[in-house]
Amino acid sequence: MTHTAAPAFAYTDVLAAVRAGIRMTAEEAGRSLTNQRFTWITAAALTYLDNPEAPWADVVARRETIAAAKAAENRQEKNSSPDPRHDIRCTYDQVSRAVNKAVDTTAETVRNLAPDDIDNFVVNAVLTLLEQPDASFDDIVIESYGGEEPDHVSAWLMDVTMDDDEFEAHLAAMNDGYLAAVQAFRLTA
Repeated sequence: MTHTAAPAFAYTDVLAAVRAGIRMTAEEAGRSLTNQRFTWITAAALTYLDNPEAPWADVVARRETIAAAKAAENRQEKNSSPDPRHDIRCTYDQVSRAVNKAVDTTAETVRNLAPDDIDNFVVNAVLTLLEQPDASFDDIVIESYGGEEPDHVSAWLMDVTMDDDEFEAHLAAMNDGYLAAVQAFRLTA
């Protein structure tokens, strides 16, 4: 009997799958990529890939590092030092454990809730995109939700209650709209 090792994915491929899976989920759920849910899941998944037993403080530090890197990128500053993790290879099971733990821990720690449909889709999207980088939303639904229609799964994602940061942004937008309407009324009166 021949034993073959589980295929290993390059860290850059894992990172691409995490980013693409979260982006696809955010788009289908009508959410912003800057939503806390997604920034925490990203930081937690990458932290748990490095160390499956990492404490939450390591996730917090990784999230701050990611935010600083994005800010530098927005200022068009380049970090010339290579990331030592780019030589790391991960198995499908390692990625699965890291992403599942990231989703569970983020739901419990940040939102004080159990994982919901958005969280579950993140896991399915990341894992499908890891093996099939060109997979579409429909492909992921077919692969992960046997028999469900893509429109039905999309509706589940859209129906998830807003997170606190989204609700506050929604209220602010409503207030801005109201104030603009009042101002317009005053100008016409």
